[in-house]
Amino acid sequence: MAIGDQKSTPQLGVSQPISMAGPDEQDLRMTAELEKCLRLSYDLFETDEELQNRIEVLRRINTLVKQWVKQVSIEKQMPPDVIDSVGGKLFTFGSYRLGVHTRGADIDTLCVAPRHVDRADFFTSFYELLKQEKDATDLHAVEDAFVPVIKLNFRGIELDILFARLALKEVNDSQMLNDDILLRNLDEKSIRSLNGSRVADEILRLIPCQESYTLTLRAIKLWAKNHGVYSNVLGFLGGVSWAILVARTCQLYPNAAPAKLLAKFFLVFSKWEWPHPVLLKDNDATPRPELPMLYELVWDPRSRATDRYHLMPIITPAFPEQNSTFNVTKSTRQVIMNEFQEGLAATMEIYEGKASWTKLFEPVNFFSRYKHFIALLSTAKTQEDHLNWCGLVESKIRHLIGNFERNPGVNLCHVNPQQYSPVQPLQFPVDYPDPVCTLWFIGLELNKQLKKNIDLTEEIQQFNDVVVRTASFSGSLREGMQVQPSYVKRADLSKWVAPEILKKGRPANRPASAVRAKKLAAARPSTESAAAAIASVVSAGAPSTSNGAEPSVTTEHRPMPHSKSTASLPSALTATRPTALDLEAQNAAPPISAAGVKTLQHSLSTPTLDALSSGAVTATDEPSTAKPPMLPRVNTPTPTRANTPTPTQEKPPRGFDALPTAIVHPTVVSSDQQRSNDDVLGSQAPLSGVDGGVTNRVMSAGADGSNSRKREHSPIKMDTDEAPPAKGAKTDTDDQSDSALRSLIDAAFNQAAA
Repeated sequence: MAIGDQKSTPQLGVSQPISMAGPDEQDLRMTAELEKCLRLSYDLFETDEELQNRIEVLRRINTLVKQWVKQVSIEKQMPPDVIDSVGGKLFTFGSYRLGVHTRGADIDTLCVAPRHVDRADFFTSFYELLKQEKDATDLHAVEDAFVPVIKLNFRGIELDILFARLALKEVNDSQMLNDDILLRNLDEKSIRSLNGSRVADEILRLIPCQESYTLTLRAIKLWAKNHGVYSNVLGFLGGVSWAILVARTCQLYPNAAPAKLLAKFFLVFSKWEWPHPVLLKDNDATPRPELPMLYELVWDPRSRATDRYHLMPIITPAFPEQNSTFNVTKSTRQVIMNEFQEGLAATMEIYEGKASWTKLFEPVNFFSRYKHFIALLSTAKTQEDHLNWCGLVESKIRHLIGNFERNPGVNLCHVNPQQYSPVQPLQFPVDYPDPVCTLWFIGLELNKQLKKNIDLTEEIQQFNDVVVRTASFSGSLREGMQVQPSYVKRADLSKWVAPEILKKGRPANRPASAVRAKKLAAARPSTESAAAAIASVVSAGAPSTSNGAEPSVTTEHRPMPHSKSTASLPSALTATRPTALDLEAQNAAPPISAAGVKTLQHSLSTPTLDALSSGAVTATDEPSTAKPPMLPRVNTPTPTRANTPTPTQEKPPRGFDALPTAIVHPTVVSSDQQRSNDDVLGSQAPLSGVDGGVTNRVMSAGADGSNSRKREHSPIKMDTDEAPPAKGAKTDTDDQSDSALRSLIDAAFNQAAA
């Protein structure tokens, strides 16, 4: 269907569309300007030669997959007639499958093999086969990852290759993966690996217009990367999450042009009331396969208490439906929401003719946002060691963010997804020449109300312990691998990274905290244009500023340590991993019981934006006037393991209408009660540390491969001398927005029960 074709469009989401209107002349003109901006200013589209190179790379990898499957079949003495037909196939997913890959982007692929080929073969014989390819570089396997993967660069294109085996005798070229019954008798890692391809296919099936979708998604991904909110591993949103959000916007405005969809995207999700989930289809109305063992993998907060702690659920549409954003923390969600508000303000200016599309996509200087930073430096002896070590450290940074969030002296932690190389004069805490290094920076916004020193040493030590423990358990720890967090002031950043990096991008307009978020106020209601519809929420003034002094930071010894003393790894680091129940008792509020809670009731129909703005709501579009019941917002005490309530055994109806109000309007949980997302998975170390006196340490591997600790410098202490408004004080936020628009969003995002 062409852009703006106003044919009858079936309902593709969990609610009726908000608007079926097609584009006007302004929308079409702005869409042309948007595409021109993406092509010329940001060079997102590949040339024909580059696209052909991708095709040739995929063709070569597919040939290697078939060759390898046949080789394994011979080694396992399969019958000759079977060997000739076993097959094997390479699937694509992610941005390439969705048609939104950019120049230089990687390709996500999936190697599918028949039942007699197992994962051990994939990480041994297939890995060795890839090593023999002269075009393959930077080859390394991450076998112990949540989704095991082989990463490599092939003819200049980065590839991630997952593996799954089907319970089939052969996998021919016509094999598809959309049939749920293929998941029968598969291990959990194969199911996770298959999920990427199945989700991409399902997203494409659920959008009304692929042409509008792909251009809008290209723009959103560029915006997210330039604004530092594109990274699933660091607690932001990954590619599949952004794809689902854009798909939901397309469902709500099925005939809109990409320029209008881009503006509506920021309108919708700047008003979204998390943790209300984003769904592309009514999963309860979809026929389920007879695979009861897989039901435990389905995201369902009504029956699984752990799912109720997810802060920003965006649910994948393919069975088993899962939350693609379980890594999101309080801080990363706040950063994302503030970026949504900035994006909304920018698109409003663009539609009013006050700015061009480059204003929306212009990168923001991360280092201008904050005055206090934690620099994470990871080092290794060789490039191969560093690839593995760097990936491990990056995957654990969200643990450090979670640790900081539990400290009452920290209001917000903002990790920069960009990796940096340190400047050469910087002295490295290693005793070998030419280390391979990577830097990350975490911006901190401090709580000035405490008016006392803020000690982050214990939180840093817990992070170090998690990193070393994980590397030790997986057997990937090598001599020379080190990670060191260090406190850095903004004035000292030039000692760590090149000056031109510190000047890159426009200065940030405001801190990314909730207490200083940009004020939004209701503006003129209108029913005549998309610009007026977006302008129902507008900017109403500059961000609030502080009158007092900025917080000061004191450390007795700020430079990086260089001691050569070593000690063996304590036995505590090799203790049995705690259970999810242990971690829940230590760090989380009591789970919300799904029984006895009033359910949400919404109108079956969704009024149009025009009808709501003008007050002319027809009988068929009459929204429910009753507000959903809300639980009282109270701070609940942190339970001990002994008194942690057990989730009710009575399973509520699976209908989406049975979603407890407590899940949509959760109780306010204090920072001490906020649980790390990995606690749910049982893969994080206990976060209860020793009180006082712990120094910041560098964790490293000794010469004999054993782990060592180096006590080097004093605890990091931060002193604040200014108090913000009292906790709980009312601030100017988008709560002042147009009530009719909020009613619209509430009605559009929910589906009533039959």
